[in-house]
Amino acid sequence: MRFGHRGVLVNEEEFQEPPLLTAHATEVAGVVVIAVEGEIDVDTADEVLDAVRLGFATAGPALVADLTLVSFFGSTGISTLITAHEMAEQRGKKLHVVAPQRTVRRPLQVTGVADVLALYDSVDEALSALKPVPSE
Repeated sequence: MRFGHRGVLVNEEEFQEPPLLTAHATEVAGVVVIAVEGEIDVDTADEVLDAVRLGFATAGPALVADLTLVSFFGSTGISTLITAHEMAEQRGKKLHVVAPQRTVRRPLQVTGVADVLALYDSVDEALSALKPVPSE
């Protein structure tokens, strides 16, 4: 708190804008799931890639990027996912992307990047795709 205009006590926390992006990592069944919320743009792409790098540093076979709560996704978001995909290939790991909403999926489809990435509608679906299929 501080004194503002005309000596009025002001709580600065009420006027702070929320961050443009947050990325939280959890582990589910030995797989790192990074939940991204907010805007993926030129100001936030490095945060996403830093989270991906940390996720790939684990011993797990794959990483799931959950973009369900992404509210803005343009050309920088596309290049961020391409970079993440390349990082996965370099490490011999898989990248599964959860993108159920049009905000993320449509730009990936229009540019053809959706043909390269493993896209899913839910985290559960992405994790299920990683489970080995029992042989008969």
